[in-house]
Amino acid sequence: MRKILNTILLACFALAAFVSCSKEDVKYYDAIPSQSKALVRVAPEAKDRGVAALELFMGDGVIADESGVDFSVPVYLFAAPDGSLGVCAKVEDDAKVDDMLEALAKSGKASQPKEIKVCKYAVVNKNFLVAYNENALVAVGPVLAAEESKIAKRLLKYLECDAERGIGSADIFKDIETNKSPISLIASVSVMPKKLVVPFLIGAPTGTNTDDVVLKAEVNVADSVLTLKGKTTSNNLLVSQGIDNAMKKLASGNSEEIIHVMEANKDLQPMLNKGGFREKLQKVEGRMLITQNDNDVDVETLQDGDDNTLMKVVLNLKSLDKEVLNLFEPFLGGISRIEYEVR
Repeated sequence: MRKILNTILLACFALAAFVSCSKEDVKYYDAIPSQSKALVRVAPEAKDRGVAALELFMGDGVIADESGVDFSVPVYLFAAPDGSLGVCAKVEDDAKVDDMLEALAKSGKASQPKEIKVCKYAVVNKNFLVAYNENALVAVGPVLAAEESKIAKRLLKYLECDAERGIGSADIFKDIETNKSPISLIASVSVMPKKLVVPFLIGAPTGTNTDDVVLKAEVNVADSVLTLKGKTTSNNLLVSQGIDNAMKKLASGNSEEIIHVMEANKDLQPMLNKGGFREKLQKVEGRMLITQNDNDVDVETLQDGDDNTLMKVVLNLKSLDKEVLNLFEPFLGGISRIEYEVR
């Protein structure tokens, strides 16, 4: 009798656990690993960019209203701990996701979905892997054919949406959710292409680990220009103090003080000593505008921008070759340059 009673009690506990973990309790964004080094939040009001984020992985053929994806909540791009780029979206109707992948498979743009437990996955757009269940869709890539099985298992683990391992408990997620702009970014400088790194290190001590410097910015796209408006920060007290001090110098508009700040970091000296940059900087009156064209870097006085802009950096996309930050790819159609406004 006691055995039967214990069995009944265990069944009740199991049922209670199942009910408590209903679909409403699962946070789709917890399919993103908590140790991710970068996160882009694409809000519902930027739906076209959210669709573009999915198309980056799945190729053409993502029809928003027929995709099974819920675009009434944010779509997230992320840089996973292993350096791969990923996208995460909420699933509204997994049957429609099935239909979308079936259509892609018939057109030769995807493999036939495979099912493991309550999840499905497929290779899409030649070398990207997408996995989904009734709660979330997550895709990463590029993925080598030899690693397909290993990456698929990793994605299925992501889809457990474990609150302890997911991004929802991480500071990077809590921070980005406070930014209500249509597209916002928080990224470790370590995921940036080398040609983009230097402006983000102004004020940081020599030899600073780029993982210790984080960019927080709003992302805007207009008139063929992708604009980042934000600032760098750090949880490392020494690095944070250096950056804060540099921002005060930038705000003062004193070119000699700005030169001293840049001289303090040996990583910035190649730029400072190249092509008369130092001499041009000495002539700057007020805020500075740094422009990069191919391997040439120029500096002059910033004439436009609002009072909150401490410095502006302009990078022509052709000068970035193939190093353009992957996280920006969904926003780069027709874009001719990137502008970074330091706030």
